[in-house]
Amino acid sequence: MAAITILMLAFLAQGPAILEVGKPIEGIIGVDSPVAHTPTLDASHDSAPAVGNEFQIVIAESGFYTIELWSFDFDAYLVITEWNGALLTEDDDGLFGAHARVVLNLEAGQKYTVQACALRGERGKFQLQLLAGAVAELSPEERLLAEGAEARARLAQIEKTLGKETAEYADAKDLMGLHYYFLGELRKAQAELEDVVAIREKVLGPEHPDTAASLNNLAILFTDQGNSEGARPLYERSLAIFEKALGPEHPKTAVALDNLAVLLRSQGNYEVAHPLLKRALAIREKALGPNHPDTALSLSNLAFLLQRQGADADARTLFHSALSRSLSYLDRELPSMSEAGSLQLLETSGNPADFLASLLKATPQSLMDSYSTYQEWKGKATRLQAVSVRLGQSSDSPVVRKKKGKIQVIAKKLSRLILIPMAEQADDHAMQIDALREERLRLERGLNRELGLDLILATHTIEEVQAGLPSNAVLVDFFVGEEVFAWIMKSSGPPVLISLGEQAALRKAQNAFLSATATRGGRRLDPSKTNPTTAYLTLLWKPLQEAIGDSKIIFISPDGFLCELPFGIMHHVDGSFLLEKHQFYYLSDPTSLAEKEDSNKVDEGSLFAVGGANYFQREEVDDLVSTGPTTRSRVGGGWSSLPATRAEMQSLRELHDYILEWESPMLVVEGKAATEERIRAELPGKRYVHIATHGYFEPDHLPSLLLDAEEKQSKAQLGEQIQAVGLLPGLLSGLVFAGVNGEPDLARDDGYLSAEEIQHLDLSECDLVVLSACETALGSARAGEGLMSLRRSFSVAGADTVISSLWKVGDVATAQLMKDFYTNLWENSMRRGEALHEAKLHMLRRNS
Repeated sequence: MAAITILMLAFLAQGPAILEVGKPIEGIIGVDSPVAHTPTLDASHDSAPAVGNEFQIVIAESGFYTIELWSFDFDAYLVITEWNGALLTEDDDGLFGAHARVVLNLEAGQKYTVQACALRGERGKFQLQLLAGAVAELSPEERLLAEGAEARARLAQIEKTLGKETAEYADAKDLMGLHYYFLGELRKAQAELEDVVAIREKVLGPEHPDTAASLNNLAILFTDQGNSEGARPLYERSLAIFEKALGPEHPKTAVALDNLAVLLRSQGNYEVAHPLLKRALAIREKALGPNHPDTALSLSNLAFLLQRQGADADARTLFHSALSRSLSYLDRELPSMSEAGSLQLLETSGNPADFLASLLKATPQSLMDSYSTYQEWKGKATRLQAVSVRLGQSSDSPVVRKKKGKIQVIAKKLSRLILIPMAEQADDHAMQIDALREERLRLERGLNRELGLDLILATHTIEEVQAGLPSNAVLVDFFVGEEVFAWIMKSSGPPVLISLGEQAALRKAQNAFLSATATRGGRRLDPSKTNPTTAYLTLLWKPLQEAIGDSKIIFISPDGFLCELPFGIMHHVDGSFLLEKHQFYYLSDPTSLAEKEDSNKVDEGSLFAVGGANYFQREEVDDLVSTGPTTRSRVGGGWSSLPATRAEMQSLRELHDYILEWESPMLVVEGKAATEERIRAELPGKRYVHIATHGYFEPDHLPSLLLDAEEKQSKAQLGEQIQAVGLLPGLLSGLVFAGVNGEPDLARDDGYLSAEEIQHLDLSECDLVVLSACETALGSARAGEGLMSLRRSFSVAGADTVISSLWKVGDVATAQLMKDFYTNLWENSMRRGEALHEAKLHMLRRNS
């Protein structure tokens, strides 16, 4: 849906040169305050903020510190830089409209600069302070209460000191109204915003820009209430004021044009809306540049209008241009961002849903060009992270190595904190997580700048990807938005784009299918009975069948909830499994088809295998005691022994000695020796890696982040700890090693190797990773990036091929599956994918 912009008034600060711990500074932002630019500010606001004089920080002791900027006059914003101008962090995440707050780790003796900002160049009074330590974070409910109290306190103070008929009182009322608006209390919001309009008209005059901003906000409120007739004259007045006061080519004039045009379009008044949208686009292209997100928004709004007018080809051209410009902006900004920041930006900028919807009637040649653009978007953050990690591994720069080392240390600290059960968490647990997260993001941004990633970003062309497809193969590339799409491409000819319908219906059907499959225990379907499998086949597979045809090999690039679906266990209408007809390969990034071949050399490189871990003790090999049937996922409050993994190690030894002999040395680590420290040290440099242990996804005390969007929309019940994890989703999955059930030893690793930690290991020489554990393919979904899982992390670290599981699999069954796989790979000389496929078929026959 097209966005409508709320106009908020804001201001900025100036003060003494030195900011000392525990000594607040009060000041006023003056008319001569300079302008600041950061990627976030430039992307989020229609003009860059003014900043006050720079405040210097020099601290005597290293540690975490909190910087807060308060104002009753403006919505505050903080920018923190190093002595050389390198950006450390920026934030306005304080109470709504009242203050900004950042928590970061500062080093003694280093010089830092604080810029106290207010958005859009306005002015006002402020208080700035530096506190030792990390201040307590508020829950979402506490935050809402605090914001309301802060807005009311501001209103009461200004009424007492300045009176009701003042511009300052109107500003405070505006803040109160917007607070109610974001709470969804629209009647209260309307009363406040109507008062704002009346006060500003009286105090500032009917043609002041601030009056225009309040009219715009009231119009948006009316639109949300379904009162479009009441909103239109307010939008028209706001536009007229901005044109007269600021000029016909000001960015705020473009906002007013866009908002009015979107309303007119919703009313079917296309002829009047069209020239307004074209004017808004022209203003933004000139004032903000062709690749600014607001310019892309104008293009999309105009494309929507053309689509409704029936001009499909013209609409497609504009949608394509909007997405291409967003990608250009992302290419410019992503290299200087952290992984979490890039994921957030991809969630909000350049989303291709509207673009895909416009392509369903496109010509084959148009589809070819458009699919190239889509593939450039999909997996962009993952490709960037992989390049960052590999450059960091190969760099000899002391600065790079220092930053990389610090990131790894912080990743381990975060992993430990996340896995602490709620009953054992300290009072400041959430604070510790938030502070470490901020430090992690700051260091990663600095590392990316040192590596110069902006110089090496590149995506393979669609022709190169297509050339990587075997003649008997097909690529099925999914996109999940409110509507689900699938691109289907073969080794020749243009791709096909298919709409599969609404996400909600497909997700509901998939959940029912997976539940029914688990209940059936993997047995074949009875085609004579109606069941959830039949319904899901109709919704998902049948629309794809004609385009897939008889292709034996199917490369699946899933997205969203489809990442949780093992396609091979779906059935044909006759009750047979899809994997009996097709071989399925899973790609997080389809462009990898252009990079790698399925090499099957077995005469070089070493093999590293881990199994039979003793989860109660560490350091020396110990016999395991069988406790009955087990699965390779968490059981109860601890981790159960996996006796069959010892047999799995023995099978590997026998196959290795018989087939590979001494050409490929093998190292097996078992029992107490299978510690996290040992695994971390041994992984680099190995060609084959086989890990047979428990895998985990989402510790029990954390709610599912696969449903982030729904939960955030439903009352924002996620606490600060979970929000922090959401920014670093690699902390949610990992592998379990020796000693995890024992008493914690703060001098040792905790036995949990998270996906976040794995991606910073050097696996550039690794040809194949086999994760013989349950749910090792699960992860947290992110826009266009698939699942942020163990599989992704091993790939980012440099591993060529990763085999993992979406299911809870029996210990003995897993061992047999792995034996069959390696027999096929080494003794029968099958390629990797074929070897695994045949092993699955063998398991299926045994199960039947």
